[in-house]
Parts: sequence; C-alpha cells; structure tokens
Amino acid sequence: MKILLLVALDKEISILNELLKTKSQGNFCYAKLNNNEIYTAIIGVGILNAFSSTISLLEQIHPDMVINIGTAGGHTLEVNDGDIIVCDEAIYHCGYIMTNKPTSTWDVIEEATLVIKGDEKLSKLFDKITADTTIRHGRTLSGDFFTRDVDVIKALNNKYHHLCEDMETIAIYKACKDKNTPCIAYRIISNNELRGTLYQDYVLRVNKKLQSIIFEFLNYLV
Repeated sequence: MKILLLVALDKEISILNELLKTKSQGNFCYAKLNNNEIYTAIIGVGILNAFSSTISLLEQIHPDMVINIGTAGGHTLEVNDGDIIVCDEAIYHCGYIMTNKPTSTWDVIEEATLVIKGDEKLSKLFDKITADTTIRHGRTLSGDFFTRDVDVIKALNNKYHHLCEDMETIAIYKACKDKNTPCIAYRIISNNELRGTLYQDYVLRVNKKLQSIIFEFLNYLV
C-alpha cells in the first residue's frame, strides 16, 4: 500500500522523516515501512499551493491514501493546545463582504462556502491508537489567513461550529476528492486566541508530539 503524507512546512515533517529514515527523491521523501511504501512531501502554505501540489503528487505517486498533518489554531474553548483534531469535515471560508463595521459583523458570502468530508474509515482508525493527548473529531475551517481577532473567531464559530482553523486541509480534501483518493487530516492545536495562547510558544513541542504519534499510527496501519 502507498501512503502519502502531506505537510505545509518542513518543521511539520522533519522529525517523522528521521523516524521513518526516509530518503529524498526529488519533490518528496520515501521510506519502506514493513510492507507499505511511505511518501512524505512539503506542499507549502495556503490553498493554492496545497491544491496544486497535491494534484501533482497524486498524479505522480498514485497513493492508496493521503494523510495531512500539521498544526491548527483552536477556535473554541473546548480545545486545548496539544489536542489532536481528526478533521471529519473541512470548510472553505473564502469570501467576505468587507465593510467599515466592527469586524464581528463582517458578512460571509454564502456561495463561497465549500464543505468536504474526510475519509470515514481513516477517521475511525485513529481512535484505535493510544495517544498521550486528547483526540477530538470535528470540523476545521480552511482559508488563506489565520484569524487572530477574538470577535471574528466567535462569529465564525457561531456560523460553522468548527474546532480549529488551518490553511490547507480543504484544498487537500478537494484534490483527493477529484482524484477519488481516501484522505484525512490530523491537526494538532498549536494556539488558541480565545485562551490567549500563542503559536510561537507551543509550535515546536506540539509538532514533535504529533509526528511521534503519526509514526506509531503508521506502524499500526501496517
């Protein structure tokens, strides 16, 4: 089986590459884990980078499944830094009517909203592993920005009822849906503006935690 792991940044995969003992092969890294072929690739930050890179890798590698990992910002007091979110759904929130009103009253352009589900089997599989952290299932919000305004976060959460926000998952889900490839995203919370925690304070620690857990998960899969 071919498993393709996608991340936005090197720090989201470097530890896992060491654990897997991958070797660079152009635009991806490769390792053999028992009977499975593991491919890891950095696709860049943002919707356009994620979609175009994912499509290219799908056509190049033809994986049996795609796993997206990385950090995400918490958008509800329900989640804490270090929690892992299994992204059962990804929502693309890309269109706003910008006015001179307070940020919390920005209007969302309804037609710009896109919702895609992650693979149900891969979602449930993650619950079978033992992880030294809280694992939650829910929605992630994807767009080409990180939201730091607390009022905007609350307004978005009232509308979408999501757990976290990232910048790539919806694009990866869309590419995999177009290519009929099972896909899931596992995101670890690196910060939560509602709690006042900052990305730069926790990002290295939570990335290490997630990559170690994903390594155990890959061993479980094989």
